[in-house]
Formats: sequence, C-alpha cells, structure tokens
Amino acid sequence: MYQFLLLIHVTCFALWMGAVAASLLVVRTLEPRLTGVTGDATTDANLLRAYIRQEVKFVDVVFAGVLVSGIMLAQLYTGWTPWVLTKIGLFIAQFVATMAYIQVFIRPLTYPCLPHHYRRWYGLFAVSLSFFAVTLLVVFFGR
Repeated sequence: MYQFLLLIHVTCFALWMGAVAASLLVVRTLEPRLTGVTGDATTDANLLRAYIRQEVKFVDVVFAGVLVSGIMLAQLYTGWTPWVLTKIGLFIAQFVATMAYIQVFIRPLTYPCLPHHYRRWYGLFAVSLSFFAVTLLVVFFGR
C-alpha cells in the first residue's frame, strides 16, 4: 500500500507541475495574438479562457491527490515529521500565492493588451515554478 500511495503522490505532483509547464507554453504561443500584433484577440482570448478553465479542473484534481496521498502517507507510514509539515506548508503557500497573483494581476487583463501587461502571465509561472523548485529541493536535499 505504501508504494501505491507514493506512486499516486509523485504522479499527481508531476502532473501538477506538467500542467503548469503546458500552460506556460500555451500562454507563450498566444502572446503575439493577444497583444494585438497578429490575429483576432477576442477569439484567442476565448480560447485561452477555455484552456485555463480545463486546466484548473485538472489541477484541482491532482492538487487534491497530492494533499490526500501526502496526508495518508504521513498518517500511515512516515509520521508527521517537520519535513512533512514543511512540504504541506509549501503546497498551501504555493496555492495561496498563485491564487493571490491571479486575483491581483491576471484577472484584470483584457485582450488585446500591451505586451508589458501580458508579461504578468510570466510572473505567475515564475511564482509557481519557483515553489515547485523549492519543494523539490526540500524533498530531495532537505532531509
């Protein structure tokens, strides 16, 4: 059972990180069209919103998978060590930081927008990917 929970935990974490990386590629691909350089910004903005809606549904599931499997691993096998609590704290901090950034910087965007406004998307990815990097450093090198 331990191996199965660990597989779920690691797989959900990898899927979560992969979804963020995929979103970065989508946002980068749509940049010229959503900054008014080329294309129909309205259609592309709707495409981006539809993609993000689907990505959020997916990330909600894998985020829950990471937390639930991590809690089960701690409760049943590893115990509630400082490293487990740190990791859970990092996951919660990442979620809060991401949601706050979206609320403040991403939601107000309208398309087409100026390129320097569109770059706010990259700040969002910097926040998420930085938290992933810190989490991986804690997990692999912090023990």
